[in-house]
Amino acid sequence: MAVAVALVLTGTALLPLSAGQLQPGEAAAAECTWKRQVKRVVKRVHRNGKVRRVVRRKVRWVCVPRVAAPVIPVPAPTPPTTPPPAPEPEPEANRLAVKAAEYFYILSRPSVRAGEVTIELNNRGEDPHNLNIREEGGEGAPYELPETDSLQRNVASFDLPAGSYRLWCSLPEHEERGMATSLVVE
Repeated sequence: MAVAVALVLTGTALLPLSAGQLQPGEAAAAECTWKRQVKRVVKRVHRNGKVRRVVRRKVRWVCVPRVAAPVIPVPAPTPPTTPPPAPEPEPEANRLAVKAAEYFYILSRPSVRAGEVTIELNNRGEDPHNLNIREEGGEGAPYELPETDSLQRNVASFDLPAGSYRLWCSLPEHEERGMATSLVVE
């Protein structure tokens, strides 16, 4: 049966071949793989005065082209290289973010390292706010970040020695309403 199908599909006669020879019509057949496809066919036929349902299978052979495996070029091995020297680690920024809103502060962290500290006041409230910083028990003038309008920010750097510091807003009634907090400088 397969021979008959091959004859119909290629349109050439099969002749006995010696090893390694192909006929012109079979050259295409050598470049493909033959797969059997079965299709279910349902017909209604009249038999003995009645309509009957007849199910048959229709078989056909299909040429599926062979796909050659893609040639993947192999790169030549590269000689090992010495890694570049590791860059010196940068000192971690000594920063503090202070979020201000109506009558409270939120610090980005509870403590910072002693030395130069960059402080960013971010006003998320509706009223203007400022920030004053003084070492607890200290008598000198406080470090100040000026009044910052609503939805604005202000940045300043101060040289803070180790100790415990008090932060507050000096605008009228803000400190009394609870706008104060503390910071540890280690």
